[in-house]
Amino acid sequence: MRLIHVDVFTRTRFGGNQLAVLPEAEGLSDEQMQAIAREMNFSETTFVLPPTDPTADARVRIFTPGRELPFAGHPVVGTGFVLGRERGKRALRLEVKIGTLGVEVDPGDGTLGSAEMEQPVPTFEPAPSADPAVLAGLLGLDVSDIVAETPAEIGSAGNPFLYVRLRSLDAVRRARGMPDAWERYFAGHGHAAIYLFTTETLDPLATAHARMYSLAIGASVREDPATGSASGPAGGYLLRHGLSRPGRLLLEQGYEMLRPSQIDVELTVAGDTLTGVKVGGGVVLVAEGTLIA
Repeated sequence: MRLIHVDVFTRTRFGGNQLAVLPEAEGLSDEQMQAIAREMNFSETTFVLPPTDPTADARVRIFTPGRELPFAGHPVVGTGFVLGRERGKRALRLEVKIGTLGVEVDPGDGTLGSAEMEQPVPTFEPAPSADPAVLAGLLGLDVSDIVAETPAEIGSAGNPFLYVRLRSLDAVRRARGMPDAWERYFAGHGHAAIYLFTTETLDPLATAHARMYSLAIGASVREDPATGSASGPAGGYLLRHGLSRPGRLLLEQGYEMLRPSQIDVELTVAGDTLTGVKVGGGVVLVAEGTLIA
C-alpha cells in the first residue's frame, strides 16, 4: 500500500507539520487505520477512500496516534496537495466527517507547492473559566503572562480549542501543558486543546505567534507544530477582539519545536459578520514508499 509523506504549512523540507497520506486505503479496517497512525506517530495520518458524497472527489479519514478526528486542517491541506498532484486537479472537494470541503491546489513543481482549504465559519462560546490564575495554571505560567483584557474563549470550526492570549514571545516560549490541571479543567470536554498566542511576532508580516497543546493527539499533552483547524477560528478570534482586520493574515507556529510553520488565513466579512474562512500554505513532498502488508 502506497505511503506519501509531506510537510504542510511550510516551503522548507523538515519544517511545518508532518503528514502521512495513504492515497488508496480502501479495504483497511478501523483498527488497521489506527494501528498505522500509531506506527507513523505523526500528529495525523490520512486514509483516502471512495466518497459517499456524490459531489466529493474523495473521502478522507483522519487519525492521530490515539484516535480518529472528525476534521483537522493540515491533513486536509496536505491530502489535497497529494491528490491534486497525482490526479492533475487544481480544485478538489474532500469529504471528511464534518462535511465536504473545497480545496484549491497549486502543485508547483510536484515537490513544492501549496493548497488552501475552505473551513466552516467558526463559532465561539465562553471558556469554562477565564480567570487568569486558572489559565496560567494550565500553562505553567505567571498570572502576569495572561492578557486578561482579551477574554479566553472556546472557538471551533469542527474541533474546539481554548484560545488564550499571552503577553509576549517569552511567555509563549515558557508555556507548558500541565496534565493534572488539564484533566480538571477539561473534565467532560470532548477535545482538550489550548491555542495560546501573542501578537508579538518573529515575522513583521505575521499577526500572531502561536503554539497549540492538545490531549487529542495522543495519550498525554502534546504539542502540534501547525494546526490548520485551529487557525481559522484563531483568525475569527483575532477579528472579533480587534486584533486583526478582514482579508489575509499570517500566523506563525511551530518555532519552539524547530518546525517553523507559516499559516495563511483569509477572512471574508459582510458588514460586521464573518462569512467565510480559508486556510492554506505551502506543502513539501518529503518521501514516497510502500507500507508492507
